[in-house]
Amino acid sequence: MTNPAEYKPSLISWNLTRKCNLRCPHCYMDGGRKAENELTTDECLGLIDEMKDLGTEMLILTGGEPLLRKDIFDIASAASAQGIWVVMGTNGVLVSDKVVLKMIECGVQGVAISIDSVDPAKHDQFRGGPDAWKYSVRALDLCRANGLQVLVQTTVMDMNYDEIPELLAFAREKGAWSFNLYFLVQTGRGQQLNDLSPERTQAMLSELVDRQDQYRPMLVRSKCAPQFKQIAYERGVGGLESGGCMAGTQYCRITPQGDVTACPYMTVVAGNVRELSFGEIWRTSPVLHELRDRKQLKGRCGRCEFNELCGGCRCRAYAFYGDYLQEDPACVYQPSGEPLQVGALRWSPEALARLERIPLAFIREKVKQGLESYARRHGIDRVTADVVKQALAGEAGRGMFGKVSRFSKPD
Repeated sequence: MTNPAEYKPSLISWNLTRKCNLRCPHCYMDGGRKAENELTTDECLGLIDEMKDLGTEMLILTGGEPLLRKDIFDIASAASAQGIWVVMGTNGVLVSDKVVLKMIECGVQGVAISIDSVDPAKHDQFRGGPDAWKYSVRALDLCRANGLQVLVQTTVMDMNYDEIPELLAFAREKGAWSFNLYFLVQTGRGQQLNDLSPERTQAMLSELVDRQDQYRPMLVRSKCAPQFKQIAYERGVGGLESGGCMAGTQYCRITPQGDVTACPYMTVVAGNVRELSFGEIWRTSPVLHELRDRKQLKGRCGRCEFNELCGGCRCRAYAFYGDYLQEDPACVYQPSGEPLQVGALRWSPEALARLERIPLAFIREKVKQGLESYARRHGIDRVTADVVKQALAGEAGRGMFGKVSRFSKPD
C-alpha cells in the first residue's frame, strides 16, 4: 500500500450538475437533464470543509453547465473563503456582465471556456446550440474586460484538427492566459466518436511543443496526453512543467451524485461521499492506491523511462483496454530502457525566489520538476533565473510569473 501522507487532492474537478444547455457529442458526462439526487447545497458546503482539511488548493467547478445550479455562487464563495483557488468551467453561453461581476465577488480566479472551432456555424453545430459561438466569445470578452483571467479549452478531433493553429491565434488575440488542447477520451457520449490515431496525436503534440514560444505569453498546453512531456524533453524545449497524469495522485473528480473517480474521464468509482467521508475515500480506496504505484503500470508505460514524468493517460488506457494500469494506446514512444538523468541540482537564490512566486504548491512542484528535467537534458547543474526564463514557455508577460496574472503572487 502507498503511504496516504504522500498524497493530497491538490486539484479537484467537481461536476456539480449534469444539467446542461448544450448537447456536445463528446461530453463525458452525457450532459443534458439534471441527474437524480444531485448533492445538496449543504452536502457541497460540507465537502468543501473536507477539501480544505485534505489540502486542496484548486477547485474546478464545472458540469454539465455549472451556471445552471442556483447555488453555484454560494459554493464558489465557500471554497474561496477557505483559501481554495476557484476556476469555473463553462460553455460560456450564460455568462453576462452580471455573472462575471458575481464570479469576481465570489473569489473566482479564472474562467475556462470551451471553443471548438473558429467557424461559428461549425462550433454551433458541434455544440448543439444556436449562437453558442457568439455567446461563448462574448463570455471571453466580458471576462477580460472585467479583469478576470480566461482559459480557452478545445477538444481536438477530425473536424477541427487543421484549425488548431487558427484557434491558438484566436485564443491569444482574446487575451487567454492559457490554451488547453484536450485529446479525446472515449467515454460518455464520446464513445461514439472516433479518436485520433496515435500518429496524428503525436503530430499534434509535436506541433504544440514547437508552438509554445510563438504564442508567449499565453501558455500552450495539452490535456489527456501526458506524453507532451516526453516530446518536450527529447526536443530540449520548454513545457516540461506541463502534462503528466495526475489521476488519483494529486487530482480527482466528484460527480453530481457524490461518486469520486480518479479523473473526470475515469468511470471506475473509488467511493461515494454519501457512504464514506471524502477523506476516507482519498486515503483508503484500492483504486487510488493502485494508480499511485507506478511500478504496477503495464506494457510500454511500465517499461518507460518517462514513467514518473509522464505516466501515460490512465483513463484512455481504461477506455481502450478496460484496465487503467495498461499502457496508453495513444502514445507511439518505444521505451529505450535507459533511465533519465537524476541527481541533485543546485538552485540560485533568484531562481528559487521566482519559483516561490507561484502561489499553488502542486503547480510549484510541477514547475520545479520540469525545470530540473530541462536543466539535466541540457547538461546544466545549476538552475538560475536565466534557465527559468529559457525553459518556461509562457514565462514572459502575464505567464506563470507575470505581475498581473491572477494565477501568480504579486511582487
